[in-house]
Amino acid sequence: MEEHLLVRKIDMGTVIDHIPPWKAENVLRLLELDKIKRSEYSLIVLHNVPSRKYGRKDMIKIYRHHISHDEADIICLVYPTITVNYIRDWRVEKYKPKIPEKIVGRIRCPEPTCISNSPREPIKSRFRVIGELRAIQCEYCDTMVEFERMADLVIRREGS
Repeated sequence: MEEHLLVRKIDMGTVIDHIPPWKAENVLRLLELDKIKRSEYSLIVLHNVPSRKYGRKDMIKIYRHHISHDEADIICLVYPTITVNYIRDWRVEKYKPKIPEKIVGRIRCPEPTCISNSPREPIKSRFRVIGELRAIQCEYCDTMVEFERMADLVIRREGS
């Protein structure tokens, strides 16, 4: 059977590949890409497409937008199989995400009494990554959060 491209190639942007099937929505929440409304961006999400390496996968193509390395590293915590390709003038630059040691200001602590959730304390949340447990730990109250729950705790950035 001859393979065909489901979506055309892009000349500028980011491709996040090898996302586990039916998990692209979590990646969109982690990156807040679901909030992209600027007219020059296009977002293509493919669910459950064939993959030689994993059987099935999701893929996200973002036309005219490059995610940061920090954002790619956070996605890698949740889905270590992902690959990130930056495309500039049809040239592909692969980025191998790294597991970060800390996550600052991106994830909300689920413990309601944590000082980082107090509106009277102007501090950012801070988590240490504990890779062997596949969890992050709040540096203020020691609450543990499994990597899989991180997408539900993303702090929304203002103005995005």
